[in-house]
Amino acid sequence: MANKVYITGDKHGSLRPFFGLQEKQIADSTDTLIITGDAGYVMDRDYMLKISTLEQLFPGTICFIDGNHENHRLLNSFPVSEWQGGKIHRIGDRVLHLMRGELYTIHGETYFTFGGARTVSRYVEGVEGVDWWLGEEPSEEELARAGDIFCKCRRRIDYVITHEAPMFARNHIDRIKRVDEDYRLPGILDEWYRLISQDGRLKKWYFGHMHVDQSVTPSLRGIFNNIVIAGTEERIDWA
Repeated sequence: MANKVYITGDKHGSLRPFFGLQEKQIADSTDTLIITGDAGYVMDRDYMLKISTLEQLFPGTICFIDGNHENHRLLNSFPVSEWQGGKIHRIGDRVLHLMRGELYTIHGETYFTFGGARTVSRYVEGVEGVDWWLGEEPSEEELARAGDIFCKCRRRIDYVITHEAPMFARNHIDRIKRVDEDYRLPGILDEWYRLISQDGRLKKWYFGHMHVDQSVTPSLRGIFNNIVIAGTEERIDWA
């Protein structure tokens, strides 16, 4: 089956899953893989070594939204261009950063993306550029713009890809992460999920960040080590 979209979670710079995919010759040049944040391949000026390796290992297009563990200054230094109807940072010929609050049409289906989150250690003992990164948390302007696009387009969104999880999802996940009172993003995602669930169009909402492979509802799934085909629970055996 050609034109597949694979979804996976936080990789933090690991190349191991890509070696597994290549060894088993699972993907082809028409396929797309989306990482739900904390990809970790663009962390310093030597990023092209990892990008070129990714392109050698995966024959299709590799996309990622940003998580909180990313070098946002470096990511945002790339020129903005367009791909499949939305804005991107093109990191390599086939490696793309999908930006916050954008809508893409991939193989005839629509994907809304929104990266970013708050690093808990930032307010304990973290060092900027080591434990947390400037720009990791969406700004009020980004939240407002994305919310406007989401509300206007939600009746034609097939998939939502976020790094952070909606607040209610945390009640179903064993891994605990502190939520500060002034941290608005999880609550906003709650509202977005409520709105889009009313329309009956949403096929799946995937989130990373929590390091779990777990379905919270039939349409909301945490993704981490698993690689799944979008819209299904079909897991790819890459190990």
